[in-house]
Amino acid sequence: MKNDKSEKKKLILRTSGLITGGILTCIIVPAIFKILVFKPIISLFVDNETIIKSIVAGLTILILILSYYLFYSFFEKRRISELIISKVHKSILLSFLFGFGLISLVVFILYLSGNYSFVQVNPFSNLLEPFMLFTVMGILEEFIFRGIIFRIIENVSNTIYALIVSSLVFGFIHFANSGFSLFSGIAITLHLGLLTGILFSVTKNIWYPVFLHIGWNFAFVFYGIIVSGADELNTFIEAKLSGPAIITGGEFGPENSIITILLSLIVFMLIYLFNKKNQKISRL
Repeated sequence: MKNDKSEKKKLILRTSGLITGGILTCIIVPAIFKILVFKPIISLFVDNETIIKSIVAGLTILILILSYYLFYSFFEKRRISELIISKVHKSILLSFLFGFGLISLVVFILYLSGNYSFVQVNPFSNLLEPFMLFTVMGILEEFIFRGIIFRIIENVSNTIYALIVSSLVFGFIHFANSGFSLFSGIAITLHLGLLTGILFSVTKNIWYPVFLHIGWNFAFVFYGIIVSGADELNTFIEAKLSGPAIITGGEFGPENSIITILLSLIVFMLIYLFNKKNQKISRL
């Protein structure tokens, strides 16, 4: 009995250490390089602010990936197979289109119901900065919530617990975003949290949820509607939402919409049931 308790305590401590240490490493190390190294040096040679941001963002992403790789290579003593991109580079484009397409379907339904209307189209170059921002956000958030939290909990427990914990934390970490409410946290948990989690579980590759996440966020600025945490970005299409908040998402945008939640849950359940049938989902 004592040995069982001791082993359980060691497992909890190790799991907590791997999660906490990995998250801190993936946030702090890239931030230090971005603020103290990349931005000052690049600014010496480049005057254009957009180009500076693009270069700094790209270099910061590389440091983030390297930080994750080195941390878990050292502490888990394993091959970091979830980062391999060579065999999935074509498939991840489908993940981007999947995220983009799901939000496109939401917008189409809002348009048909008279809740979404076009105002004007802006230069396509307006999408450069949002794409750069969403790429950084997508990689950082997916590395933390799926690559670290989900993966480690699934390894020591099962897919169900990993989905619940990682999705809830992911949903409610957006509490500082304008328009956030209890419903917003639940909404993000039930759509993007579950979708990216199940996609990572069945593929065991971080790039699938990363590009789904990027495509999802990018669709919002493409269609000119609010995306949580980035509601002041330039858009390609300028549009107007009108109607009840339960349909349009209100101040938080269509991520709060019941349409987005229901469509995402349908897709999630189809993926979950198909892969459970094929024994790719661990059971309680």
